[in-house]
Amino acid sequence: MAKRIPKLHLTQINRFWAQVDRSGGPDACWLWTGFVRPNGYGNFGVNYKEYKAHRVSYFLEHGRIDNDTLILHHCDVRSCVNPAHLFQGTPKDNSQDAVRKGRNTRLFGEQNGKAKLTRVAVLKIRRLYKAGGVFQRTLAKQFGVSEATISYVISGGRWKKLPP
Repeated sequence: MAKRIPKLHLTQINRFWAQVDRSGGPDACWLWTGFVRPNGYGNFGVNYKEYKAHRVSYFLEHGRIDNDTLILHHCDVRSCVNPAHLFQGTPKDNSQDAVRKGRNTRLFGEQNGKAKLTRVAVLKIRRLYKAGGVFQRTLAKQFGVSEATISYVISGGRWKKLPP
């Protein structure tokens, strides 16, 4: 849960906006020029606590941020603090927004760079198991994966588009 942003004094508000590059105009991304974390989000300190800069910007423009609510970016620029680019949403809204924008694609099967099995191997595993006389443990050793992976492959798992 994100920390609730406290009421800010005028000096804190001025210090916040002094760290924002608004040179592109009202429709452009306003980039945070203060401290930026390795994940790309800006941070702003208030009373010895850190708050995400885009949340502070949203708070200054719109007021209260609902509990358990995220502040999302229409522009997808993490260091952007333009209130016009920000909106409230749930974690589910955030995931759906990422999928819509093509940022949260999950790669299954051979498209996943960490996959140990190929399409050909999956078909062979299914064929061998269906023929009988072979244990999942044996197939796991033969293909260099866990028994759980073999079970998953046999039951359909992520390889649903392949014939059983």
